[in-house]
Amino acid sequence: MATWSLTAELPADEADASTALLFERGAAGVEEREGSLAPMPGERQPGAGRVILIGFFADEAAARDAAASLGAPAEVAEIPDRDWGEEWKKGLGPVSVGRLFLRPSWIDAAPPPGSAEVVLDPGMAFGTGTHATTSLCLSAIDAFLARRPGASVLDVGTGSGLLAIAARKLGAGRVAANDNDPVAVAVAAENAERNGAALELTGDPPSRIPGSFDLVVANILANVLVELAPDLARRTAPGGEVVLAGVLVPQEEEVAHAFLACGLEPLPGERRGEWSLLRFRRPEGP
Repeated sequence: MATWSLTAELPADEADASTALLFERGAAGVEEREGSLAPMPGERQPGAGRVILIGFFADEAAARDAAASLGAPAEVAEIPDRDWGEEWKKGLGPVSVGRLFLRPSWIDAAPPPGSAEVVLDPGMAFGTGTHATTSLCLSAIDAFLARRPGASVLDVGTGSGLLAIAARKLGAGRVAANDNDPVAVAVAAENAERNGAALELTGDPPSRIPGSFDLVVANILANVLVELAPDLARRTAPGGEVVLAGVLVPQEEEVAHAFLACGLEPLPGERRGEWSLLRFRRPEGP
């Protein structure tokens, strides 16, 4: 089966957001090429302060759709036959975040004593633990469940299922997760089974997930967070918290306004590079 590549040169500060967009548009993997690295013979290199992103796609239509949505000139081309399912695995290894030890399924490594291990195969779903937004969420989940062991958790836009599985491994009670991409739901189900994590997985939107949750976490793009704000607020139990990532620093105000308008109270967040993690609390009482 043919494989297609999308190649685009972008400002370095747009790399993370563009990578996330390519995964949302169906990329099986994304290679980031920086000018600071010694080039391989014949490889195109980016200009100063810029990066080259190369996304790998299973079909031409998906690659061209992603190129049209990128907002930058992009080249789409068929590439020679290779195991494109292995390309995105390069450079991924074990990582520790708080009490969690995450490792790809193809790497055998012993977790540190006392760590909760998550074995992950992202497949064609976004979420490996190495991205700033994912690690911010993992740290927030870890801290919340350390304060409130056994709490219920809803992971909105679960992707690979990493955040939901991590919550179960850290002692959460009920854990539900959704994604509007059937591939992501299937990948999350496989990862949950691999880790022995009981999850309520669904392709339904948050508005159709029954009950409320002590912690609602969503690591998705800012415009989607704004759209989902009322539903996420309704899914949050009184006294519960909402944790949001996928938000660039300049987008903080817009996203925060949407959730404050739903009656939530702001809590201290965190920034890592160009990315922000926002936290809110639903007041107790009527």
